[in-house]
Amino acid sequence: MRRTDAIWAIAFEELSDRLRSRWIWTVSGLVLVTSLAITFLGTAPVGVVGASGSGAVMDSLLNLAVYLVPLLALVMGAGVIIDEKRRGVLDLILAYPVSSSEYFVGTFVGYAAALSIALVSSFVPTGIVLSVTTGVNTGEFVRLLLLVLALGTVFLALSFLVSILSRDHARGIAVSVLVWILAVFVFDLALVGGLMIYPGDVPLALFGSALLLNPTDIFRLLAFSWVGSAASPLGLATVAPPISSAVLVVALGIWTGAALLVSHHLFIKRLATDRLV
Repeated sequence: MRRTDAIWAIAFEELSDRLRSRWIWTVSGLVLVTSLAITFLGTAPVGVVGASGSGAVMDSLLNLAVYLVPLLALVMGAGVIIDEKRRGVLDLILAYPVSSSEYFVGTFVGYAAALSIALVSSFVPTGIVLSVTTGVNTGEFVRLLLLVLALGTVFLALSFLVSILSRDHARGIAVSVLVWILAVFVFDLALVGGLMIYPGDVPLALFGSALLLNPTDIFRLLAFSWVGSAASPLGLATVAPPISSAVLVVALGIWTGAALLVSHHLFIKRLATDRLV
């Protein structure tokens, strides 16, 4: 079997398993309902109820993505390696002429495809409603969707790392939630605290570099850059120095690639320790 054939076979099997899961569709449905509610009620605080005010709605959707997409991706992949090893699936697959690297890549591709399908199913209906009722720029919404998929992929890669480092599923979930809290809440609070303690003493270049250490902040900066007039700056993007979109895209790619490379290395090492390779 060729290397690519093995990878695609594993990816298709993982995708099929994930799409049969009630959990992923339940969460996808909740995201869809929430995004539609935002579409119709997002401007209620300013006295307008209905699908109007595309800028306010896009801001709310971006915030929804920042909070829910990383959590969904982290929890989805937190037990991938643990569960398959516990059920003996990993041992069975590796008994075939499939390398551990092919299994790892195929599994990630399958999970990433399932996550992408779930997110597209959640956000595209909302985009259609927005396009029909508010005339929101279709190109801006497509860019928003691409950013959401990229954000999910980054945190899915991190979830694989969490899964490999965890000894059981419960610990994997706990660590995933901790990573989510750190990325979505604690990191920005720490930066704000630093700015308050040393007002005017932090160089803008250093502050901008610090934002690249958090995928959610990269997402916020890219959203403000790509979605354009439909969105206001989110979080620390309001005070961040200008950073080119190319740098931000590369930073997201580095986050994903680094998480996968470290995960793959630890996965191979763990298999060797368990005498599976």
